[in-house]
Amino acid sequence: MLSLSPSANGLEIPPEAIVCHDVRNPGERSEILARKGTTVTADQLRHLLSRGVFEIHVVLQDAEDVGEDAAATRMAIAIAGDGVMAEDAHFGQSSLVSAERGMLRVNRAAVDRINALDGVLLLTGETDRPVDAGTTLGVVKCAPLFLPESTLENVDDVSHSVGPIVEIETFQTRRVALIAPAERLRGGAFDRARAALSDAVHWYGSSLGQVVGAEATVQALANAYTEVRQGGAELVLAAGASGTDPLDVVFEGLRQAGGEVVQIGIPAEPGTACWIGELGSVPVLGLASCELFGRPGALDLLLPRLFTGEALDEDLLRRLAFGGLLLGPSRIAPYHSSHLPAAAE
Repeated sequence: MLSLSPSANGLEIPPEAIVCHDVRNPGERSEILARKGTTVTADQLRHLLSRGVFEIHVVLQDAEDVGEDAAATRMAIAIAGDGVMAEDAHFGQSSLVSAERGMLRVNRAAVDRINALDGVLLLTGETDRPVDAGTTLGVVKCAPLFLPESTLENVDDVSHSVGPIVEIETFQTRRVALIAPAERLRGGAFDRARAALSDAVHWYGSSLGQVVGAEATVQALANAYTEVRQGGAELVLAAGASGTDPLDVVFEGLRQAGGEVVQIGIPAEPGTACWIGELGSVPVLGLASCELFGRPGALDLLLPRLFTGEALDEDLLRRLAFGGLLLGPSRIAPYHSSHLPAAAE
């Protein structure tokens, strides 16, 4: 790095260099004579100094050095996996954007390795969450004005050794069924629940094909489970059970149909009253009342995982506990609350 000034008599001005900062007109500070990152020649530097600029900081680029925009773009391409677009860099920063709807997956260990490289900054959105096409997933930045080729090769090596660092896992199509004792969802609640659940399932590319409003008896519920299973359901949503009653007809109907209740209650709020079961190889997700009408809850944590093929079991529920407080405190400190958008009702 060099510091050039009119008073530096005898200092050799390089034939070409990169300006490290905005060079402003001393007589009119709002006028920028040379933007930071601009490559300037020796004649241009002399001209800037002749205009009364007190000092100019420049760096010299070696043959193997890669400019900030080219470096950031190359790193973003190396980091982007399936379903992720690497945008052309501006001012040394490239965005990673979702090319399709799916589940964001981030290799955290690889992110740590990338950020251990001098001059490289990689930041991402939180992993294991559903995103829509066009969502910004992360940013790759070349912090200095250029990086050596060896650093870019190190980024490539990390990507090649561990696989995709940021990727989108597409949702799988599933045949979904809904079962509920209709008399427990009165006053149009059954139809509203069906509509809300249909919308949620449809967002993931699947459909709510079978909807059974059964009588609130063990035999009627058992028949409903058998019906949807024989109809090809690959996921059963069950509503209307009383989680505090282990012998509720919704549970007993599942058992009589040859299934089992695996766990009542899950570590997510809203949604602690949800439950899970199995009907042969078909997962059964029992919904709490707050899950039925489009309000945020445990369903929003579980559906994306089910539509990417994760097993609906106790291990999955334990993993949901971290981040399961859906309506809890924001990660942003409360002193910023006046600048945040209002929460949805």
